[in-house]
Amino acid sequence: MTDRALWVVVLAVGCSFAVACSYGAGRADDDPLVPDASNADVDASTSPDAAEPARDPAKPGPWAVGVRTVRLTDASRSRTFSVDVWFPVDPNHVDGSANKYELDSFLGTLASIDSPARRDATPATGAWPVVLFSHGFGGIRFQSYFLTEHLASHGFVVVSPDHPGNTLVDFAQLGNEGAAAQSAMDRPLDMVFALNAAIANQLGVSVDVTRVSATGHSFGGWTSLELARRDPRIKLAFPLAPGFRNGATSEFVATLARPLLFVGGSADDTCEFPANQEQPYMIAQTPKFLLQVVNAGHLDFSNLCEVPIAQQFIDDGCDPAMIDPAVVHRRTNAVATAFVLRYQLGLVQYDPVLAPAHVTGLGNVQYWATP
Repeated sequence: MTDRALWVVVLAVGCSFAVACSYGAGRADDDPLVPDASNADVDASTSPDAAEPARDPAKPGPWAVGVRTVRLTDASRSRTFSVDVWFPVDPNHVDGSANKYELDSFLGTLASIDSPARRDATPATGAWPVVLFSHGFGGIRFQSYFLTEHLASHGFVVVSPDHPGNTLVDFAQLGNEGAAAQSAMDRPLDMVFALNAAIANQLGVSVDVTRVSATGHSFGGWTSLELARRDPRIKLAFPLAPGFRNGATSEFVATLARPLLFVGGSADDTCEFPANQEQPYMIAQTPKFLLQVVNAGHLDFSNLCEVPIAQQFIDDGCDPAMIDPAVVHRRTNAVATAFVLRYQLGLVQYDPVLAPAHVTGLGNVQYWATP
């Protein structure tokens, strides 16, 4: 099978299952991942608290960002997978090396993408709140690093495992319905195992087990909600373009008595907004929030749009004539970061930042909020 044919299979299967294949690429030129001077209104050696004014969550936070990759083995399931971990780094003592996200397969290296994060840097001192990220169908652990790096700059540790059998390089399994059903069983267990590893300090950075949230894209968005249903340690969830298909309904969302933010695009033809984001929002308990990025497609909530080989095959998002994916990233970062700062850290000064007047003022969005 040719390289082109393999990519057609990957993308077609991902879209048919309504959970897209996606992974990282570049960042908007006006949104560099460096500690922003206008946002660093407190000493970066301390965590934010209720006495501080709200930082602008759309901008990078006061921390530099480190990333490392760890291999974990769940012996009980004979399952080994890679986990990417993003974490805060003291901006006055940045070390590590230049970072690249590389996607390797039997075809060779399919992508090698530069990133502002520092590979294997020294984490800043402290026990940090945790965000778990689950990639999309046929995705990869670093597929939405526009968000994972941004959250780390605001003082979060982000933990994102690969889901073996359902990654971008698992070409054979992606066309198999049985493998897809198996992934729906494996994914929440992968997330629990990664969280337990973080708590056991196996990922090289200290975390606060009392402050844990979950997110993900597409199939990973559903995974984040399913994880919250199963694991009481997940205090809130904010899925990106989640999908409910192949027997997975959104009704269990009504039982999730914790803060929820649903994010989606008005032009998403894969996980359509009314059924997959609006309806779960309507039945969810409060506090709840719903962000629609106008004209955004499914893959705009990842970094896949800037990967040259993928541009030949993407037909759901990634169309600058509709909306620049970088704008989608900025709107997602702004609201998701305010959401976790408010509800994961309990910082009430972010209530006005989550108010409809403020969010709609960002432009390119519709927004609903029931705090």
